[in-house]
Amino acid sequence: MKGEFDTSFGWMGALLHFADSVLPVGAYAHSMGLEGMCQEGVVHDEESLRQFLRRDVRHSLVEVDLPIMARSHAACLDGDGDAVRRWDELSWAMRPTRQLRDAAGKVGRQTWLLYEKTWGSGESAIKRGWFPKFQAPVVSGVVFAAEGAPLEVCLWAGAYQVYSALLQAALKVLPIGPGATQVLLRELLSEIEPNFPGVLKRRDEDLGTFNPLWDIGASRHERAEARMFIS
Repeated sequence: MKGEFDTSFGWMGALLHFADSVLPVGAYAHSMGLEGMCQEGVVHDEESLRQFLRRDVRHSLVEVDLPIMARSHAACLDGDGDAVRRWDELSWAMRPTRQLRDAAGKVGRQTWLLYEKTWGSGESAIKRGWFPKFQAPVVSGVVFAAEGAPLEVCLWAGAYQVYSALLQAALKVLPIGPGATQVLLRELLSEIEPNFPGVLKRRDEDLGTFNPLWDIGASRHERAEARMFIS
């Protein structure tokens, strides 16, 4: 090979590490409301799962998680811990059920603890106090920014993390195989990409989503007669 090695992609290692679907941060223990939706009968097969992911989950990503991830990424680059704290609190407040808030907080906290032990183990201006609630999209935005990953790449990673985790949960609660989940993942990522420019243009006052059926499914899940997941 001729020429010098391109070192401008040094962020790729951390991105691959923290976007990995088997990252040991407890996501495997959470269905993020999917099991509750299955118990309600709303999601019951491959097609109803597709509709849930394409409609409800994509709307939540585009209107809440990805814009907050983008703002947290920018705040980290600016070294603005107060802004990160505000977005973390807002991310928590925008999840209307305790189960979904707690799930995002547990995954985010474990992600940060793992980051402190790995890529973020050196001296850093980033402090744990930046995360009063440790919401997952905020932690991911900060981690990717701290490692130099471009914002557009972070949006891809954020969408992948959410879809992949839900599809892994679907394998346990629905009659669907691994091959079908991979086809779904490809469809979902292709469909959400055109939304990325709009994500970056969202006004702060326009952030938010409303999905009472998902919220009810997540809330009732806590008292289900039997369940496989925490949330």
